[in-house]
Amino acid sequence: MLDGLKSFIVKLNESGVPLPMVRTNGKPSLTATLVFLSFNMALLGQLGKISNFFGDIDLTQSNYLLLICLSAYLGRRMQKNSDGTVSLEGVSEEPKEKGDIT
Repeated sequence: MLDGLKSFIVKLNESGVPLPMVRTNGKPSLTATLVFLSFNMALLGQLGKISNFFGDIDLTQSNYLLLICLSAYLGRRMQKNSDGTVSLEGVSEEPKEKGDIT
């Protein structure tokens, strides 16, 4: 029993637990998934408030969640280039010398 549980845990650790995530550039992105979920929650809340389906509710917290998730996504995506401009794609630059971090 214990060996079966250990092999199951090892299998999960090797392959990872599959989670449905939004993909950006072909790679799964946790921050994009959080933005997608929080945007849809805020949108449904706003639509429900406009139609009075949810009654008198306060959507401040869902809007804060959307703001935090957008900040995390854009903070991860926005990169400063060597010429000082900021782009959403960023530039992958290799260090000039081994150990040079500037």
